[in-house]
Amino acid sequence: MSKATVKKLHWRSKVQESFVPLSAGVSSGELGLAIGGGADYGEFPFVTAAPGGGATVGDIILEIGGTPVLGMTLGDVRGVLNSCPHPIRIKTVSPGSSLCKDLRLYLSKCFTPGSVDSQLQQLIRENLYLRAVPCKMHLNTH
Repeated sequence: MSKATVKKLHWRSKVQESFVPLSAGVSSGELGLAIGGGADYGEFPFVTAAPGGGATVGDIILEIGGTPVLGMTLGDVRGVLNSCPHPIRIKTVSPGSSLCKDLRLYLSKCFTPGSVDSQLQQLIRENLYLRAVPCKMHLNTH
């Protein structure tokens, strides 16, 4: 008897694209989406509320309006979200074992060079470096 092998689907095959509407009944033009996480919290950006539909609470946000937001601070992600024309197109994925909300864990993994995960790590690092502040060290020689 041979054991049936079950191949796990890569997270990339589970990406969902949706549109975020304005909240119903809100005259101020408020978005029907709230987000949390962000690089400043060591997390991927994720959906915390979606009263307008179009997204699932807990999903990791990959792109907003065509802009990759992984590795951005929460403030930067909100800036991208607020600057997009309506309705806003977002790409999300449900967190799983290979791609969870923990940004640091994902960056610590080793992936095959050139793979989707390796390319995503590079994109995350590039977004993180946008917020890096270079400093010059002065050594005291006394």
